[in-house]
Amino acid sequence: MVIGTRPEIIKAMPVIRELERWGNYTLVWSGQHFSYEMSRVFF
Repeated sequence: MVIGTRPEIIKAMPVIRELERWGNYTLVWSGQHFSYEMSRVFF
């Protein structure tokens, strides 16, 4: 799964949770609009 912005992380959470139920997956985040303080909340 590839996501680029923080709003996409929020929108992708239901999909990520379902992928976790199915097994392994890879999340690639481009870091667009990077802010350490905001990003650590999500990761």
